[in-house]
Amino acid sequence: MKRHIKSAYRVLLSLAYRLVYAVIVKVPVFKHYQPVFGASSTSSDVTRGCEDRWAAMEHHLEGKRGSFLDIGCNIGYFSFQASRKQGLMAWGIEADHFNITCCNAILEHSGMKNVLFVKAMMDPEFVRTMPSFEVVNNLSVFHHWVKAYGADQAQEMMRELASKSDMMFFETGQPDEKGTKWADKLSFMGEEPQSWIERFLREIGFSQVETIGTFDTGLTDIKRTLFVAKKDEHQRSRIRA
Repeated sequence: MKRHIKSAYRVLLSLAYRLVYAVIVKVPVFKHYQPVFGASSTSSDVTRGCEDRWAAMEHHLEGKRGSFLDIGCNIGYFSFQASRKQGLMAWGIEADHFNITCCNAILEHSGMKNVLFVKAMMDPEFVRTMPSFEVVNNLSVFHHWVKAYGADQAQEMMRELASKSDMMFFETGQPDEKGTKWADKLSFMGEEPQSWIERFLREIGFSQVETIGTFDTGLTDIKRTLFVAKKDEHQRSRIRA
C-alpha cells in the first residue's frame, strides 16, 4: 500500500510540475526576472536578461569541478547553466515559494540530475552554518542584505561566504542608483562604488579581483559592475585542509 501511495505521489508531482512549466513558458501572465532555462525567450519576456552576464562568467568556470552555489537563484537560470554547460553540481537557494516551484518544474522538464534547489532565506545564521562551495554566485543580493540586516551584518555574511568558497561572482546594487529603496543605505561605498567593492573583496580574502563587465538592470540608467573574485592555490588548499 505504501509503495502504491509513493508511486501515485511521484506521478501527481510530476504532472503538477509539467503543468507549472507549461504555464510559465506559454502563458504570458507576467514577466520573469530571468529567462526560463531551455525555453526560447526574447528581451521583452524578462525583467533582467541574464545571457550577457553568463557569457562574461562562463569562461572563468572552464575546468572547474565541484559545487556551484547560486544565491537568490530566482528561477534557476545560472544554476542550470553551470550544471549543463560546465558539469558543476549546482545548488540554488531561493526564499520565494513560487520561484522554487518554477525551478523544480524546469528541472523536471530538463531531466537534469546534478541540480538541487532549496527553499531557504540567506540570513546571517544560514550563512554561518552552510558548508563550503567551490564557486559562489552572488548576484544582486548584497544590497538586499544591507537593507534587511544592516551594513555590518551584510559585510559579515560576505566574510563568511568568502571563507567557504574558492571563487565568487559578485554584483550588487550601488549608491548611485537613485530612486531605489537601497541606494541611501549603501552610502558607505562612497562616490566610487566599484573601487569600494574591489577593495572589499580583497579584504575578505580574495587575492584576484577582476571586473568582467557592466550590465543594465532595467531599474535605472546606471549599469552594475560584475566582478569575479578568486583565491590563489595556497588559499584554496588552506580552505580544504
